[in-house]
Amino acid sequence: MPDVLLFGATGYTGRLTAHALAARGADFAVAGRNVAKLNALAAATGGPEVRIASVGDVPGLADALSDVKVLLTCVGPFVELGWTAVEAALEAGTHYVDSTGEGLFIGGMVDRFDAVARRRGVALAPAMAFDEIPADVAATLAAKDLAEPEVVLTYALPSQASLGTARSALGIVASRGPWIEDGKTMMVGVGERRRWAPMPPPLGPKPSVSFPFAIGHLAPRHIRMRSLKLFSTTSPLQRVALKAGAPLMKAMSAPGRRAIEGLAKLVASEQGPDEEQRARAKWTILAEARSGKEWRNVALTGADPYGLSAGLLASCALEMAKSGCERSGVVAPVEAVGLDFLQKQLTDHGTEITTYGPK
Repeated sequence: MPDVLLFGATGYTGRLTAHALAARGADFAVAGRNVAKLNALAAATGGPEVRIASVGDVPGLADALSDVKVLLTCVGPFVELGWTAVEAALEAGTHYVDSTGEGLFIGGMVDRFDAVARRRGVALAPAMAFDEIPADVAATLAAKDLAEPEVVLTYALPSQASLGTARSALGIVASRGPWIEDGKTMMVGVGERRRWAPMPPPLGPKPSVSFPFAIGHLAPRHIRMRSLKLFSTTSPLQRVALKAGAPLMKAMSAPGRRAIEGLAKLVASEQGPDEEQRARAKWTILAEARSGKEWRNVALTGADPYGLSAGLLASCALEMAKSGCERSGVVAPVEAVGLDFLQKQLTDHGTEITTYGPK
């Protein structure tokens, strides 16, 4: 009776997560549709049970979850392929964790399944990886004890990506995401707003543009904020590319999207970054919180987003399997497993958490 079923185990993030589960001594099973790949992965990760399940077969996946505490899924792009896992978890009454960073998927999950999950006592915990866990932790720490603060989150991210991440990124660039301004929610797209972000050393001030990060759907579920604005730092070339590319992606026909898919394969490989490349991939997420004269900035900095994601997914799924989840419905990372737990996971992976402001 495994604690965790890893669905989509043979993709790039899935494979890393399987190894992270094995390294933690987890009782887990792997699931997907390619028996040969699953058997090879199982042989390399201590021999977890192999179960067959595929996208589109909700009853089949629900049956595979009948004796499992947590479904952990890495099957993406989620807005296209992720719904089978959500529906199967609800049908089986199994808590759910995923690796998505796609705001459209999370927004749809809230609209379609939040009430159902609450009624069934199931926690749906999307985005339990990089980069939304560091963002949720940063925002929570920055906003602590401030009355309805104005919060700005700025991401400085590496450019390396697996093919699956590149595919998901295409949809994110074409989407709009929720911001909060003066207590009102609005939808903002890539590059519609700009600012100079006061990034910590060694980055220093950086130009940044609005970006529809998935945290816009999640942080307001547990942090009461007057405003929430989301930015990504950019180079001049990236700003030009985003300004030209986002409208094209929104208007893209199916053949055009296939052409962009071909482009993704040119800039990312299915194998994904190797271990050396991952170690060189540095990132920073800055949360700025203001409430009247009070303020606090919190910066999280680290490396190896994929290794961090795998470790977070494994640790969070096991924590939910061990202790369950006090909440049901769609939950943000901090709601799912707690702030202290996430801070420890991040620092254990080498993430530095720095607070700026009045003591």
